[in-house]
Amino acid sequence: MSYPLTEEQQLIQQNAKEFSLEYVEPVAAEIDHTEKHPAEIVSKMVEQDFLGIFIPGEFGGAEAGYLSYILIIEELARVSGAVASVLVNHASLAAYSINRWGTTEQKEIYLTALCQGQKLGAFALNEPGAAPGAGEHKVVAVKDGDHYVLNGRKSYVANGGAAGVYIVFAQTNPEAGAKGISAFIVDGQAEGLSVARTISKMGLRGCQSAELVFDNVKVSAANLLGAEGAGLAIAAEALAAASIAEGAMVVGIAQAAMEDAVKYGKQRIQFRRPIASFPAIQTMLAEMAANIHMLRLAVYDAASLLENGEPFTAEAAMIKLFAARIGQSALIDVIQIEGGYGYSQEMVASRLYRDVKGAIIKNSSVDFPEKIIAGDLLA
Repeated sequence: MSYPLTEEQQLIQQNAKEFSLEYVEPVAAEIDHTEKHPAEIVSKMVEQDFLGIFIPGEFGGAEAGYLSYILIIEELARVSGAVASVLVNHASLAAYSINRWGTTEQKEIYLTALCQGQKLGAFALNEPGAAPGAGEHKVVAVKDGDHYVLNGRKSYVANGGAAGVYIVFAQTNPEAGAKGISAFIVDGQAEGLSVARTISKMGLRGCQSAELVFDNVKVSAANLLGAEGAGLAIAAEALAAASIAEGAMVVGIAQAAMEDAVKYGKQRIQFRRPIASFPAIQTMLAEMAANIHMLRLAVYDAASLLENGEPFTAEAAMIKLFAARIGQSALIDVIQIEGGYGYSQEMVASRLYRDVKGAIIKNSSVDFPEKIIAGDLLA
């Protein structure tokens, strides 16, 4: 690994690795099997300042920077993609949005609670069967004096049901279409807000996903995040920040899978020698290692751009595009190397494959990554 990390970043990385091995790895398979929200692990992450690692200290954060946070995500994902996903949805989406667009009062109330672990964050963007603000179940916010009234449904809300704070995107001006979507900070205990169902998934199973119902939910006008009509712009940037973190998830998952394949390849004997000595196996491992290395460098670089206040959305889209290609191919090769054992539930590869697929497809950006990259080139 040749990317220059500061001494503080190296210490944070090592701490995250030790934390993951001690607290997460022993229960990773159980989390996947039960699909249960890992509340105890989240509580332990609070003690390590993981939940607000890049948030300013005045709002309860550790102020260690976005790259330090990315290092934590990578280490968590090496043992549990689900636990890493819980943190990504909390930090990269909910906490990032409030830190980036929130008023001082909103930050003092909600961001502090998110950093200190009093509340878990979630990002309610997607709606059943349609783009935000377009389907029959779209969430509509109607202004009524000093508050808004929200009605509709949100689907596939990660951390849904476990979260205490939701960033909710609602239509405030139906005539304006997508430009009429606004963002709100909604308390998880708000009257009229309920969980219709939790959604069982193929992977990232410990990161609970839910369908939320908004039935005349009153939200103070003071909880409008940013300006009216700025919802999609807020969502696009927050999703770009999350794409960097999801790239780190792919790096961590693929790294763990490759290491498992290397170990297996050294132990598995065929024709009186380890299969790791076969050229075909070595080629797959070499391509895997090269792709993981390049993705890691891209993720660290994009995290540094974000941390330093420089444009990062094009780089985040490149990560989304590249991670989708190398994450799945790496896991397919690992299962191929491990053969029937890799396909069985006895090996970790099957869980890693399901998790890496989830890291790739979750939180798809408002635009396809190719469109974002091309738009940056042609601007």
